[in-house]
Parts: sequence; C-alpha cells; structure tokens
Amino acid sequence: MAKAAKKNMVSELKAGIKENRLKNIYVFYGEEEYLKEYYIKKIEELIPDAGLPEYNRIIISGRADYSAYEDAWEAMPMMTDKRLIIIRDSNIFTLKRSGDIKPPDEQQKEFWQSKFKRIAEDTVVIFCEKNVDARSTLFKAAAKAGMAVNFEYMPLPDLRAWIVKKAMKAGKKIDAAAAEYLVSVIDPGLSNLDHELTKLINYCGSVIYRSDIDKVTSKALSVRIFDLTDGIRNGDANKAFGVLSELRTQKQSAFSVLYLIYANAEKMLHLKLAGVSARKDAADILGGSPWAAAKYLEDAAGFSKEALIRMVTRIPEIDYEIKSGRVAEWQALETYVLEALEQRQRH
Repeated sequence: MAKAAKKNMVSELKAGIKENRLKNIYVFYGEEEYLKEYYIKKIEELIPDAGLPEYNRIIISGRADYSAYEDAWEAMPMMTDKRLIIIRDSNIFTLKRSGDIKPPDEQQKEFWQSKFKRIAEDTVVIFCEKNVDARSTLFKAAAKAGMAVNFEYMPLPDLRAWIVKKAMKAGKKIDAAAAEYLVSVIDPGLSNLDHELTKLINYCGSVIYRSDIDKVTSKALSVRIFDLTDGIRNGDANKAFGVLSELRTQKQSAFSVLYLIYANAEKMLHLKLAGVSARKDAADILGGSPWAAAKYLEDAAGFSKEALIRMVTRIPEIDYEIKSGRVAEWQALETYVLEALEQRQRH
C-alpha cells in the first residue's frame, strides 16, 4: 500500500506538470537523484526566467544564512508571471544531528512554518533533499502546503523496460536478460545506468550483448568482489590478487572490500547450510537481484562448508588485528585472501 502511494505521488507530479498545474511547494527526496533532477528540469521548462535568472531563478545550495531565504521568499518575479526557487540540501527536514548535518532549532522551525503558511501564488519552491525524516513537523507542513515526492530506485521490471526503450531510440537492440544483467553489475541509480548504457550504445553494433557489458561497463565494487571470490574458489591466485591490485589502485577501502567478502561468504554459507540447489530458492531466501542470488549459489557449490565458516569467522579477527594496530589494512586483506586460497587448495 505504501509503495503504491509513493508511485501515485510520482504519477500525480507527472500529471500536474503535463497539465501545467504546479504546486507552490515541492519536497523532492529519496535515493534516485536522476529522477529528482529530471522533474526539476520539467518544472523549470514551465517557468521561463525571462532572461532575468537573478530575479526569476533563485538557487540556494546547502544550509544558507536565513537572510538569503528571507530575501528569496519575499521577492517578486520580474517580467514574467512566475519565478522559481530551488533549495538544495537545506537539511531542514531532519530530526537528528549526523556529522555536519544539524536539524533546525526552534527559531528556524518557526521561520519555516510561517513561510510554508504564506507563499505567493507567483512563486514555486522546490526543496531537493538527500536527508529527510518524514516524521519531521516541517516535512509534514511542507507536504501539506504543496507536495512531497519520494524518488526511490526503480524496480527491476521498470529498469529493464527503460534500458530497452533507450537502446531502441538509439537504434540498438538489447534483450531483457542482458538488460537485467546490466542492472545487476553496476552501481544503482538511473544516472549511473544512463552513463553506462550510453557507453554501450556508443561502443556496440546493432545489438548489445552480455559480453559487451563485461567489456565496457564500470562494475560495482560488490560485483568486483564476485570476481575476487571466483579467483579464490578456482584457486587462481593471479586472478584474486589481480582484482585486489585493481581495487587498491582505485583507492578502494580495504575495510569495504573485507566486509563485502564477509557478506558474500555469509550468503554462500547460508545457502550451503540450507541445502539450496535451485536458483529460484536461492533468490527467495536471499532476495535482491536474481542474478546475484544465482551467483551466490554457483559460488557456494565451489566451497566446502568448513571453508566458508573459516572465511566468515576470520573477518572479525582481522578487523580486531587492524584496529589494534597489529597490521596495516591492505596487508591484512592480502593475507586473508592468501589464507583463503591455501585453504581452498587443501580442500
């Protein structure tokens, strides 16, 4: 029900833009940055700046001095019927302090409450936020005065359709399986997907194949860990340490790599202990990408239960050794991989 409501808000936003029925206040939030920027541009197209962007297109980024908010809110459009204010990462819809992010104090809350209650019909304000707590009083007030839209990552079926459609517009073909594989091996988000698909469109002939995806795309760190696991599973030290070398050159965190290995090994052990042998069962147990679930199942078959238990239990020990200063991060990671390779060869 909640997901349907969120989807309806996007549909309502789309319909409002199409019919030029704009709200005075929008709060755009959620993980899908591409869609936030897409709909900001759509709204911008409906509010021309009349060649006077300093008056009619006001952009404020980060927590600003409140006089800047006051001036922006109280000004009037010049040579046009409407003006647009875009406020990015104000963090006013947060409840808890996190690092440099501070929730508004009582005086600031009163300021925004009064602004949300009194906004001119000739003004449209878009808050584009990364940090939002829907329980916030200010969030509820802004949503009541206008519209709050949560842009979540699109589900796999929608992403597949998006890829096929974009490829088709460029005169290329990609089947559903290859499209799903592309989604599975890159970092999430339409912006990144658009970038990687554009690379493929420019590189490939009339058809985009899975082998092209392996050659051209920048794979997510979590997927590179599969390559590392493959090296360990097959006793291929050159492959395993080759992946480690690439990750170190890319300045990846050794801790991130360690804990992704831990997560992989834990999932493989889960499938091994459950006695799972079918891909569908693996996907049902692990959730997430069907491709990833199938990969965990395939990898689990290449390890003994004892090897996986050792891979899982060794990580907390290494974490302690690093944090206690006994060994450097990358040295510990390389030692761990070497131990896993030696254990694999013994089995």
